[in-house]
Amino acid sequence: MNTSKTEAKKDQFVGSARENVGSALGNESMQAKGKGQNASGNVQETLATAQSYVQGAADQVSGAVKGAINALTGDTSGEASAKVQAKKGEAQKEYNS
Repeated sequence: MNTSKTEAKKDQFVGSARENVGSALGNESMQAKGKGQNASGNVQETLATAQSYVQGAADQVSGAVKGAINALTGDTSGEASAKVQAKKGEAQKEYNS
């Protein structure tokens, strides 16, 4: 399942609005559907954050390994590129922590 934080936030917003309208109108069905949609958005957001964290960790490790290999072979441009990838992954992990 590929989820995005944008879709998750949309479901949270629409779900909350639906829940509030249902509550104001005394429509328990609408209120329950809104609550469910909001909860679904919360789960989607958590999943999207976890996926992004794992991708960041993979980039960090991959960059570190490529950097070590390039350092051993003397490929300085490859080593610099690998360091950028590792730092990008580290930043992505930190952002999604």
